[in-house]
Amino acid sequence: MSNDAGKTEQVVLDKEEARKIINPDQDPHGQVLFQKAQQLGEKLKSEEVTVHQIRKIYTELKRINYDNDGKYKYRLRLVKARIAYTAGRFEKLKFLINTLNEIIDVTLDGKEEQLKRLKDFFEAVIAYHKSAEGSKRNKNS
Repeated sequence: MSNDAGKTEQVVLDKEEARKIINPDQDPHGQVLFQKAQQLGEKLKSEEVTVHQIRKIYTELKRINYDNDGKYKYRLRLVKARIAYTAGRFEKLKFLINTLNEIIDVTLDGKEEQLKRLKDFFEAVIAYHKSAEGSKRNKNS
């Protein structure tokens, strides 16, 4: 197995980690949420994924509003399809499919709080991505 494959495994969420991130009872202080978001944000930066590429996904997630009828689940599934499409166009995003599919699948089984935590997770991923960008720039100065 190559080193790149090992790095990918570090940030890919398994179902149990995704459940913890999404469930405020299991991760009330967001410890797992922010730890995994940081790992993913840094991995995206190291793979030279642009903020634009991941912000498009986040923008889609932000537009989804919870409803008691479950219609928001259709939009979440559409986001999964768009992630697959984007990863198909950009090889360096392939690892992102499994990571986000796990957390979106867990969110599909949840309620409003789980959708909010998914959005918080992805917002944190972008923040850590930008932070890694700043750290890299400061090291090069």
